[in-house]
Amino acid sequence: MNAFERLIEAAKQGNVDEVSAILGRHGDLVNQRDETGATALHYAALGGHRSVVRELAKRGAEINATDGQYGATPAGWAIEYLREMGGFLAIELSDFAHAIKHGDVEWVKRFLNRFPGLREARDTDGTPFRELARQSANPQILELLGK
Repeated sequence: MNAFERLIEAAKQGNVDEVSAILGRHGDLVNQRDETGATALHYAALGGHRSVVRELAKRGAEINATDGQYGATPAGWAIEYLREMGGFLAIELSDFAHAIKHGDVEWVKRFLNRFPGLREARDTDGTPFRELARQSANPQILELLGK
C-alpha cells in the first residue's frame, strides 16, 4: 500500500496519529484525489472523525473540494449516511415547507426530484408535509405529495 492509500485508510478509520505522520512525510498528499475524485477529508468527514478533519484542515486540506463522482464537498459526505436514513438539513425542511405553504409548485417538484423521501417526512415542527399540502389546498402540490 502506498502513502496515499495509507492516508485514505487512516482517514476512514479516524486514526489522527497516522494521518499526521503520513502528512509529516508527504504533505503534498493532503489534497490528492482518489479514482472518484475524493480527498482524505471526504473520507474523514463521512466517518465523522472530527480530529482527523481538524488535522487535515490544519495542514491545508481544501475544505470545499468537490469529488468527481457527485460534485459533493466533504460536508456533503458528512451528512450522506443520515440521508440514507431519511435525514435532511433543517434549511431543506424549512424551505420545502415554505414552498408548499406558498403554492410554489416548481420548487416543490425540484425538492421532490432531489429528495423523494420528503413525501414521508415532517417539517421542523413535526407536521407531515402531506398535511401541509392538504392545508395549502393546492391540487398540484397535493398530487405531487401523493394526497
